Amino acid sequence: MMTTGERSQEQRPTLYVCHGDDGGPTVHPCRRVQEALRAADIPYDKVVAAHGSPIPFLRKGSREELRQATGATKLPVLKLPDGSTVTHSRAILAWVRRQQR
Repeated sequence: MMTTGERSQEQRPTLYVCHGDDGGPTVHPCRRVQEALRAADIPYDKVVAAHGSPIPFLRKGSREELRQATGATKLPVLKLPDGSTVTHSRAILAWVRRQQR
């Protein structure tokens, strides 16, 4: 049997961000979506899914795991509890605004 805490944990979206995470510049997409989720009081799980440069040939490692988890290779990505994903920061910010209505 699942407890309420376990159920709500499963129903939280997962946000995939780069290594810049929350400490990047205020205009950084990964930071902006995290700030919006917190401001809207939307609990979420976070995965730092990439390290290094956003430019493919300067990256450290592959984003294949990110593609397998979300279907995307660009960050940020918000994976919803139903398995669907919201890609690109503007779309995630719009999703956050819709949750506040």
